[in-house]
Amino acid sequence: MKRDDVITASNARLIRVGGISVLLALAIHVYVNGFLKTFPAESLSADALEAYLSAEAPTWAIVHGMKYVALVGLVLFAAGAFARTYRSQSGSTNLWGVVGLLGTSVHVANALIANGIEVLAFYDFSRISSSSDNFWLLFFIVRTLFTAEIVAWGLVIFGFSMAGRSSARIPTWISVLGFLAALGCLLCGAFVVSILNEGRAVWLINIASMLGLLWFASLGVYILLKGDA
Repeated sequence: MKRDDVITASNARLIRVGGISVLLALAIHVYVNGFLKTFPAESLSADALEAYLSAEAPTWAIVHGMKYVALVGLVLFAAGAFARTYRSQSGSTNLWGVVGLLGTSVHVANALIANGIEVLAFYDFSRISSSSDNFWLLFFIVRTLFTAEIVAWGLVIFGFSMAGRSSARIPTWISVLGFLAALGCLLCGAFVVSILNEGRAVWLINIASMLGLLWFASLGVYILLKGDA
């Protein structure tokens, strides 16, 4: 390894912060989506829906706040992953790292928009409409944006997996797992209509999500433990 390719102490700290941050972001993601969120039934009347939103307002305030914390964690992870895979003498390696950073930017921008729309849909329903039509329209937009977030995940995962494989600073098995996860994420974009209509391809988003979470967790633990190795 060339002298200028040695991971410096400051970069090692950034890498480890990235590892801790993504594990925190994953914990928030699992807790929010698996335990905290509850969705209203589509058959609810406008009055029943408004009552639900009023009762669940404190919970959804926590959900939306925790999402912002998770996004900060993802940004720090991307910085750490780029620092881990960076090679001063390899433009192609660094280019793949830039793809990972670009995917992170797209994901975060998309998630911020989705969170804003969700806040509008779930906060003070009476100001949106006296019927539930507008709520479900906003809810459908959020579902669409969530699918786009999964595709952006694919860019993050593929970019850093390629950079890690090229730089030899990420184990091959993590890169291979990343390629599988990225493929699943990109297929979600190809079959987005079927997924949104809960057709035959709806299982894709579940598989892509699980593989993506496993990749983030694996790389997060690895760079936390091997920040300067």
